[in-house]
Amino acid sequence: MASSIVHLAITNELTKVIDFSDSARLKFGAVVVDAGAGGNQYGNTHMKIFVEDGKKKTYNLDRYREMFGERMLKDDLYMGYYLHLVQDALYRHYVYDIHHWNPRIPGNVDRLHKDYEILNQYVINKYRLTNDLTVPDRFEDEDLNQLGAFDTEQLLRNMNAFFSPVEEEPIFFFTKEMCDEFIGEAVLFCTEEVKKLRDGKPGIDMLEYAWNSGQV
Repeated sequence: MASSIVHLAITNELTKVIDFSDSARLKFGAVVVDAGAGGNQYGNTHMKIFVEDGKKKTYNLDRYREMFGERMLKDDLYMGYYLHLVQDALYRHYVYDIHHWNPRIPGNVDRLHKDYEILNQYVINKYRLTNDLTVPDRFEDEDLNQLGAFDTEQLLRNMNAFFSPVEEEPIFFFTKEMCDEFIGEAVLFCTEEVKKLRDGKPGIDMLEYAWNSGQV
């Protein structure tokens, strides 16, 4: 789904409009989802599940809120993780429904990932990101590990690679303009989502963002 650097950019922008108690834990939570190294009864660290008798899939945001709803209001690590899942739901809608992305065409997935690689430096510079991600002390004891295994060492290695400049090449699909548009929309949505949760109101409806189970 959205690249880790895009998740960091959204998180960085959120800290400018919402007060969080621990931006370091928020930031780590926002990217550790992608460090999932194995699944369990919840599907995987992205918490994808089948719905509508297996016809569709979605992110199990209801289950996450059931497990960690109170925790994420007090601990930004858990809020960051939740917002990553929300952003991935928004991203699927953005690339599949709005821009008609087709991953079934051979090579398209690899080309999209190449776009991420090309765009990383642009996003880092524009949103003034720094490579200061740190693993929280005793992360292995966090309740998030109920969702699956996390390879945090590989996550840090990946982050170093993402921050390493690469030669700019022509974009295939996910342009700079699309990237900025998505980040802006995600910041607005996540801002409202955090406000709703803090006010005790229902969060995003995960079924509204369900997709056909045959899609990647």
